[in-house]
Amino acid sequence: MASRDVQVWSGVVAVAAALAVVAGYLLGGPRAVWTVSAAETLLVMGHVARRFRAKAHMRTAGEGPDADHCDRCRRARERLDARA
Repeated sequence: MASRDVQVWSGVVAVAAALAVVAGYLLGGPRAVWTVSAAETLLVMGHVARRFRAKAHMRTAGEGPDADHCDRCRRARERLDARA
């Protein structure tokens, strides 16, 4: 069910983005299209970065900064220890 909701909202965002680009073209020409597209890109990149950053480093209570809270961090810590 959640996957379907994400697909619906992704479609809504895509249609809104397309309409914003068309409106930018009709109201201000190519420069407005570039501005609208750049703003949309930055918003989407910020949203994705925030969502995946939160998922990448979930720590449980009591873990310090050197704790291996995920497999990626454990492997990175092993590589750093092997260099030293």
